[in-house]
Amino acid sequence: MLKSVLYYLLLISTSLRLVDVIYLLVATDSCLPGIVFIVTSAMILYGIVLVVKRFVSSVRLSQLMAYYIIQIFTTLFNLIYVAVTLPVKVTLAETFAVGTFLDILINCVVVYLCIKHRRSRFITVGGL
Repeated sequence: MLKSVLYYLLLISTSLRLVDVIYLLVATDSCLPGIVFIVTSAMILYGIVLVVKRFVSSVRLSQLMAYYIIQIFTTLFNLIYVAVTLPVKVTLAETFAVGTFLDILINCVVVYLCIKHRRSRFITVGGL
């Protein structure tokens, strides 16, 4: 159950970021640095590889957990890099490509649940 929820979350986040990066590159005159596009595109590419691998064979929980760990560090790098080097106002579409602090929090919770699931087959919600 956890793997399927994480897979659908991966599918949604990867597809939305892919559409957003394509929109930023084609339709707008974005002020984001190229390194942000490269790092975000690498994360999107890894997500696409996992989606294709799911159709060909199965994806293990450790591979999904690795994706979310990579997404945490990618978002953290993008936020720090944009905050330090880009003093201009960032649009909503650019914010979605860069990521937010909420993305980091959600991914940390996902990684925690993955670690807890790997230790035990049962996950308790709202324990003592």
